[in-house]
Amino acid sequence: MLYSYRKATKDNPHPGRRIPLYLKTVPTLVSALGLSILAGVAYPVVSYQLKGLSFFSIADSGLLSPIYYESQANNNGDPIVIQGADYTKASSWFPGTPQNDLFASKKILEAEVPDNYSISIPSLGIFDAEVALKDEDLTKHLVQYPQTALPGQIGAPVIFGHSTLPQLFDPKKYTTIFSTLPKVKIGSDIIVKYSGTEYTYRINKTYEVMPKELWVLRQEYSDKTLKLITCVPPGTTLRRLVVEGDLIQN
Repeated sequence: MLYSYRKATKDNPHPGRRIPLYLKTVPTLVSALGLSILAGVAYPVVSYQLKGLSFFSIADSGLLSPIYYESQANNNGDPIVIQGADYTKASSWFPGTPQNDLFASKKILEAEVPDNYSISIPSLGIFDAEVALKDEDLTKHLVQYPQTALPGQIGAPVIFGHSTLPQLFDPKKYTTIFSTLPKVKIGSDIIVKYSGTEYTYRINKTYEVMPKELWVLRQEYSDKTLKLITCVPPGTTLRRLVVEGDLIQN
């Protein structure tokens, strides 16, 4: 028998076994721990969403509200949700672009360019991160999108990098390397080392696009710029954050 009932008497008004106080606190502690974990996951997403909102004006704050930016871009559609998309592959980030076929066909391997180069973002603690030119695996390195300009050329190298919750940021892990990219400041420098030459790009703007806004990948041959792209809000793949910089004289 697991349980029995005892009749209370004057001499023994509580014949049953009392639960120790420390055991009574266990459910409370477990609940508090669960809520703190949930808050830690939700806070970066919620705070990021609120950061982009402008309650009193629509002046450009450097990071545009998604709603305001979509109206500027003349795009009123909803985000594309791809069932089973593998976001460790760069070709999944902007579905529908012809360059994605280059990843699948491996034609980029035929290009006469180095396999990789490196970038550093000192303000974020990122140094000599590898950028692949002939591979799309974002778990192993950053990836430059095919048919975008090489560093130092007219146009814009477009570089993809993974992100997750900012508290998991590790500049040495390519699955988390761009987790703090939303915190980068305008005026910060990005240093690129390519084929024995060092280039410095200075960040001049940040904004967000939807996965189907393919125009962000196009090349403008009027200047020498750089684009870094990752997923936002933190820990999601709903939108793409774009960080742009101009090449400056070293």
